[in-house]
Formats: sequence, C-alpha cells, structure tokens
Amino acid sequence: MDPVTIAAAVQATRTLLKSARGISDIAHSLDSMFKHQEDHAKKKKGKKPKTRQQQILRMRSGDKDYNDDTSISAVANDVLEKKKIDRGIEILSREIDNKWGKGTWQSILDEREKRIKENKENIKKRKEAAKRKAEEDKEYYKKIASWVGQILIVFGAIGGLIWFLVWAANRGVAS
Repeated sequence: MDPVTIAAAVQATRTLLKSARGISDIAHSLDSMFKHQEDHAKKKKGKKPKTRQQQILRMRSGDKDYNDDTSISAVANDVLEKKKIDRGIEILSREIDNKWGKGTWQSILDEREKRIKENKENIKKRKEAAKRKAEEDKEYYKKIASWVGQILIVFGAIGGLIWFLVWAANRGVAS
C-alpha cells in the first residue's frame, strides 16, 4: 500500500480510539494499519507520483524518470513519508497509553510480535508435516507398485505354465 493509505489507517485508528471503550473496539483498525505498513514495506514503487508532494519534489528537483528510486526526489519523498507515518503512529501510541495506561501500546506491539512468531512457526510445522506426509505417500505408492509388479510376475508365470501345459497337451495328442 502507498503511504497515503497507511496515514489514512493511522488517522482512522486515532479517530476510533477517541470513541472506543476497549481495545477490542480498535483492534480491527490497528490490524489494518499494521497490514498496510507491511504491504508498503514489501511493495515496489509505482511509475508515476501519486501524491502532490511527490509531484512537487519531482518538479523542483528536475527528475524526469519516475522509475528511478535513487533520484533525490524519490529518496526525499520516501524519507518524508516515513517520518509522517512514524509521527502518526507515535501520536496514536501516546493516545492509547493515555486512555488505557502507560505501556498498553508496547503490550500491543509485543503481543503482535508474539502472534506473528507463532504464526510463522505454525506455518513451518505445517510445511514440515506436509513434506513428511508426501514422503510417506511416496513410500506407500512404491510398496503398492512393488506388490502389483510381483503379482503380475506371478500371474505371468502361471499363465506361461498354463500355456505350456496346453501346448504340450495338444502336441502329445497330435503325435
């Protein structure tokens, strides 16, 4: 997501905070804000500036290439947007601490980190379990293929023996 979306999520959370009666009332907004932050950190830059600040920085610096992440206007925009977002989050954290007691914001961040870590561990365990199951299935199908091969060999031998006996019997009668 772009920084404007993150800033909007921070502002929406702050607005909800003022009327909220409990942490559960703002949990969805906090989750949305954190998700927008993570998405922004992963997402690459777009081709054209999306905000007026980006446009002004590009015009004043004389940058013409919108894809150049190393241009002074791109770097300045990134730094300014990061500071703006950080400031909004800092204000939000103070409001939460003021409403529910000092340390509440840090408790929220700690619990979130704990849950993210648990989620990653669960995903890792599921992948390992799926890998083990795939290996077990592979071994199972190898055994089945071996048994089917052995049965086919036995039936082939019995069929060959029957054919030989019929052939020998026909040969002995004709002589």
